[in-house]
Amino acid sequence: METLNHCQLCSSVNLEVIHNNCNLSRCQACGYLFDNPRPTPQEIAEYYSRPAKYDGWLVAGAEREQLWQRRLQKLLRYDVGGDLLDIGTGIGQFLNRARPYFATVTGTEVSASAAEIARERYGLNVLNEALERIDFGDRRFDLITIFHVLEHVHDPAAVIRKCHGLLRDNGTILIAVPNEIQAFRQKLRGFLHRLGVLKSSFPGKLGIAPIVLDGSLDEIHLSHFTPAVVAWLVQRHGFTVCENGLDPYFVARGRAKVLQLAYYWLMQSIWRLTGKNYYDTIWLVARKQPTSGSAE
Repeated sequence: METLNHCQLCSSVNLEVIHNNCNLSRCQACGYLFDNPRPTPQEIAEYYSRPAKYDGWLVAGAEREQLWQRRLQKLLRYDVGGDLLDIGTGIGQFLNRARPYFATVTGTEVSASAAEIARERYGLNVLNEALERIDFGDRRFDLITIFHVLEHVHDPAAVIRKCHGLLRDNGTILIAVPNEIQAFRQKLRGFLHRLGVLKSSFPGKLGIAPIVLDGSLDEIHLSHFTPAVVAWLVQRHGFTVCENGLDPYFVARGRAKVLQLAYYWLMQSIWRLTGKNYYDTIWLVARKQPTSGSAE
């Protein structure tokens, strides 16, 4: 495990320990909440490279295709096109669906097993390396997508800085992350646990359990974002926010799908009326501000 003595977003050393047993710290300067201590990058890459890690994704292939179609339709409402870079491509379903709408599509993926599936199944160009360590030379992109990846990386600010450098002026970045702190369902689970209605072996502070690498967790989140913190992060690195809304992230079929859709549209309506996101996920779109002296 590695321990941080400063905030990865703003470099402040003013950190508040939220709960020792679940290793949560919050930066008192910018509000960023993160696991501390945490596994090293090598441990995370090995965890997500296990041969059977993506078997569940393959079994639920049809439902996951519907997920990516929802996201793609939402994304295409923006004036995007040209060259697309997808960070954390997984097994490649999004890039495969997006390919007809872009001149080129490229992916990055730290999991060797997922990158292999994406190449073999869809014939995609996937770089099996962390974004920060890839040298793209003079290559630039019009759109960069980061679907549920920023919460997994060790230095979110470094990823956003790299994205800014890789985008052409007025290029677009799309970030989707969990809304673990402000989501209504998360708060409801915590309330029911305190009442004794909902049982949990370790609910953790804010309902966030500590990280373990024994295979019992499907996902390992190093960061726990709010809509305000994500917006602040991209603005700090030269982006203008276009939308800070809800990501239709769910994977379901039959009656469960109907219920998930209904809940999503309910939360969407509340967001439109109040500007508050109480859904499970965050969808943020921002444009790179033109560099000084460049033509818009």
